[in-house]
Amino acid sequence: MKTLRVIRIMLALLFLGASVAAVVMGSNVHPAARLAEKSQIILSSISITAGATMVWLLLSFVFGRIYCSTACPVGTISDIAMKCRRFAPERLRKPLRYRHASKATVHILWVYVACLLFGIVGFPYLVEPWNMMRNVAALVNADAVNTTWLNIGMSAIVGAVGGVVAILLIIALSVRRGRQFCTDFCPVGAILGHVSKYALYHVEIDRDRCTSCGICEDICRSGCIKTVSRYVDDSRCVRCLDCMVKCPENAIRLQVNRNRPATPLMTRTKKIRN
Repeated sequence: MKTLRVIRIMLALLFLGASVAAVVMGSNVHPAARLAEKSQIILSSISITAGATMVWLLLSFVFGRIYCSTACPVGTISDIAMKCRRFAPERLRKPLRYRHASKATVHILWVYVACLLFGIVGFPYLVEPWNMMRNVAALVNADAVNTTWLNIGMSAIVGAVGGVVAILLIIALSVRRGRQFCTDFCPVGAILGHVSKYALYHVEIDRDRCTSCGICEDICRSGCIKTVSRYVDDSRCVRCLDCMVKCPENAIRLQVNRNRPATPLMTRTKKIRN
C-alpha cells in the first residue's frame, strides 16, 4: 500500500505540473500538458471531454474517487496547502475530525446541472476545477480564458479575479478543514461521489484489528472516517491512502468484500435437554 501511495503522489504532482504548463503556455507545449488537459472532467465542455469523463466515471465505479487524488489539479493544490498546516497558528492545526455529509453538496450540484442545461455557463466556469486553473492562468496569459469569457459577454478579468479568489479560499479552507471543498462544494466531486458510493472496491476497517487509536480520523483529509463506529463514507473518500499507510494495526484496507467481526461477540447457545 505504501508503494501505491507513492505512485499516487507522483501522479498527482505530474498532473499538476502538466496542468499548469497547459493553462499557462498552452497544451501544445508538451505531450504531458496535452494529456493533462484531455484527461480532465469538464462538463461545460463535454463535447470535447466526453471520452475522458466516461473513463473516470468507470474507474470511480471500480476504485472510487481516484480522479480527485491524482488528476485533479485543484485537489493536489489542496493537498499541498494541507502540508503547510504545520506552519499555521496552533489553533488552525487541530486534528481533522469526522464531518457529516453536507446538504450544500446536493444544492450546488443541482444549480450546476441547471446552469449547464440552460446554457448559463458563467457559474460552471467559476467552480469547475480545470476552469479555475485556467482563470488563474489569465493573470499571466489572458488568452487562456479570453475567448471563453468574451463568448458570454464578459471580460477575462472577471474569470481571473474569480479564479484567484476561489483558489485562495480553497487554500485557506484546506489548511483548516482539509479537502472540504472537494467533498462539500465541488460539483465534479459530487458527481464522482455518487458513483463512488457504489464502488466495487471500498475502504473497510477491520473491527477485530482496530484498536480505536483515532489516527485515521485525525489525518483523514476528507473527514469521512468515524473511528468509534468503524465507518468510512466512500462517497467522500478521495482515495489518498493515508489512513491505510498510517494505521499501526494494518486494520484499513481497500477491498471488494465487506468485513465482519471474526470474534463472535454474541452467539446463540443451544438448549440442553434434561
